[in-house]
Amino acid sequence: MKLLLVDDERYVIESIKKNICWERTGITEIYTAFTMKQAQEIITAVKMDIIISDIVMPAATGFDLVQWVREQNFRIQVIFLTSYAEFDYARRAIQLESVEYLLKPIDFEKLEEALKKAEQAVLQEKQIEKLTEASEQWEKDRTILQKDIWRNLLSGNMTRNQFCESAKRMDLYQDGLIYFKLICFYMDHKAEETQKWEPSTIEFIMQNVLTELFHSFYARVDTVFCENECRYWVVLSTDKMPEEGEKIREKDLLNHFVQWITDHVHSYFWCGAGNWSGFSEVTAQADDLRKMRESSLSVWNEVIYLYEFQPSGTVYKNAELDTWKTLLAGEEVEAVIASIRSYLETVRKNEMITRQFLLSLRTDVTQMVYVWLSEMGIYANALFSDKESENYMLGAVNGFNEMMEYVENLIRKAVGYKLYITKEDSVADQICTYIDSHFREEIHRDELAELVYLNTDYMSRMFKKEKGVSISNYILQKRVDEAKKLLCGSSLPINTVSLHIGYSNFSYFTKMFKENLEREYAYDRTEINRTLAGYVTGRKSKSDEPGDRRIF
Repeated sequence: MKLLLVDDERYVIESIKKNICWERTGITEIYTAFTMKQAQEIITAVKMDIIISDIVMPAATGFDLVQWVREQNFRIQVIFLTSYAEFDYARRAIQLESVEYLLKPIDFEKLEEALKKAEQAVLQEKQIEKLTEASEQWEKDRTILQKDIWRNLLSGNMTRNQFCESAKRMDLYQDGLIYFKLICFYMDHKAEETQKWEPSTIEFIMQNVLTELFHSFYARVDTVFCENECRYWVVLSTDKMPEEGEKIREKDLLNHFVQWITDHVHSYFWCGAGNWSGFSEVTAQADDLRKMRESSLSVWNEVIYLYEFQPSGTVYKNAELDTWKTLLAGEEVEAVIASIRSYLETVRKNEMITRQFLLSLRTDVTQMVYVWLSEMGIYANALFSDKESENYMLGAVNGFNEMMEYVENLIRKAVGYKLYITKEDSVADQICTYIDSHFREEIHRDELAELVYLNTDYMSRMFKKEKGVSISNYILQKRVDEAKKLLCGSSLPINTVSLHIGYSNFSYFTKMFKENLEREYAYDRTEINRTLAGYVTGRKSKSDEPGDRRIF
């Protein structure tokens, strides 16, 4: 324990140091100060446990020092010393919560007793502080654990029995004596007006605002947590089933909350409120809220109540599909996107958009684009096989904005690629670039077709038209040119050259090489023989080495 002695008279401090048996007090460190300023500097720098201070000192009194200590919220026990036996002094000492008030000259036995008393007070204070910290930490941990077990229960990762065991361990609930209501929020991240928030921030806002709204109500906010990036759950609980009048007030509170969070968070929220039920019905309540969400995707910034909700009777009917096909055939990108958006906005305005409706719309739009591409020999499945396109497709059934994102990506990419392949040499150059890098390997037509998202026959025709040579002959020429370089510029055996350019069959390589020369020199035997001789005589002599076959 740390002790600070404060007195303007040095002999008093030295006398205390000398006449107290410190081993019996538990004091391990002693600090000294002769003014209030010195004492303040020491207390600020060192966590002090006990102060022994004179009352009357120049510039400032011991009362002034201890008053400052209390204002700064330092938890320090105080013993006052004074030469004046005045009632006002004693009263002031009591007001400042001092352990003892002793008169000078000092009775060291009494001072030692006062120190022991202060020591006990310090130990008690530290124990309380420790218990308080432990309690606060438990509450934090309890809150996190409570959030986790609800998240696991509602996501299907925990059984009812497992939940009950965990709740009992944390002393959360007594099954059968508590009623629950779930509130589900979906945050629309795609709306243009939506502000980006971290899930932890949204959780904090919801928890605090709802707690404030319900503080004088019969129900309490147990937990708020984010299940995924856009879905949030609020769990309300109460010890008694609400009366009808309380349900009306509850609706007012929830409507007020949705309006508040919409205005302050600047986002679009879908909000569904469940029914008060026992714990055994909570998971079914969560499933019902998810189904209600899928049947009301176009409803935002208002509360939908499970007990009032009537499933949408919206039936997918699309008289605009032929118009969209015509616009797509004319490659009118903006027009077809605008037409789909107009159709969807009309449905949203007049009816309730459901997930099933969006599934049907996605199917029609996808088939329309895929058929259009296939008629031109383009592999749509390959073109849209990337992760980004997959994410757009999966998200399309989540709402209006997600569907339009999918539509725009699908149509812009499809028309864009069609325009790309019709550019002069565009596809052919792409194929040539690939062959130039991989001609030493075995190359298949299907592999090249997949590379450019075209069927093999259409790709072959387009390549020959643009390059004036078939794909197979282009590969052959690349290999022959490489063989010529190696034969002229290296001492590699001929069979090694054959393997290097992709021919494991040596006889086939020689046959192919000769045929190429025949085509190059239009069967001029004199020129062919002269060229062959050049390849042979231009190489270093390796006639005695294995693998060197003079085939030319």
